Amino acid sequence: MKSISFVIVAALLATACSSMTAIGQSPSSTPPKLVRTASGGLAWDKPGAFGPVPQAMAAKGAAMCATLNTASQTFRALGYHPSAQNEQGQTMDEGGFYCVTP
Repeated sequence: MKSISFVIVAALLATACSSMTAIGQSPSSTPPKLVRTASGGLAWDKPGAFGPVPQAMAAKGAAMCATLNTASQTFRALGYHPSAQNEQGQTMDEGGFYCVTP
């Protein structure tokens, strides 16, 4: 079940990530949430709510964001929030990563 969740979250992140956006110095007390964009994709509503990726989560963030890579784009984890929410407002089990292209 975790593998399926990982794939679904990775697919959602593909449209939730963007090029460089400022993150906070630490995760905000108000977590970011995935929301629908006008074009039907998903995006984080508060990119500034993410804090830096903790060293202990760096490998997981790199692996998660790498699932979004294409032939012309490489993603990396810029931010992490331990209480990031899915589109339904539920806290994601392992938090959420803010993936960006350099």
